[in-house]
Amino acid sequence: MGNFIKNVTRRARTYRQDQEGATAVEFAILFIPFSAMMFAIIELGIVFFIQTTVSHAMNDAAREIRTGQFQNSGGLAAEFEDLVCDNMAGLGSCDNIRIDVVTSPTDRFEPDMLPPTNGGNINSPNKPPQDPSSYVATPPRAVVVVRAQYFHELAFPGKYTRLSNASGNVRIIESVTAFRNEPFPGGG
Repeated sequence: MGNFIKNVTRRARTYRQDQEGATAVEFAILFIPFSAMMFAIIELGIVFFIQTTVSHAMNDAAREIRTGQFQNSGGLAAEFEDLVCDNMAGLGSCDNIRIDVVTSPTDRFEPDMLPPTNGGNINSPNKPPQDPSSYVATPPRAVVVVRAQYFHELAFPGKYTRLSNASGNVRIIESVTAFRNEPFPGGG
């Protein structure tokens, strides 16, 4: 019996000291949280990049409304949306963008000038469509608010990254600018 206890003790000591495979086990334990964190950082970078691009594209297009170039060229709502999409340089789908151009009837900035957002989703068979864009032709010296909303479908579940702000794992990326039109000629 004494030999048996010595053998068991010796084998237990050997198993405790054996480090073979420990790195593989540690890697397996840390791989999932590390991967989740890396993918969340990548997703956040993509959202930030799209936010910056949408904001820049909308501001460049809104400048043409502010100076009267867009109105004097006979621009319509679809053409303004195309102008914003062209300024986005092919980043994202133009089917997922909503552009609202509104003017104030009181010649002052009002909090409820923009139409509400229903938290719409990207158009697909299992999701409701997003609200349509709205466009109002703006005269000289009018108070104008332009809003661009890009409905970006996240690659990773929003419950893990906390980037989703609409139903259906969608991030609504929004950019808004407000200004008073310049007194451009030909606008009335």
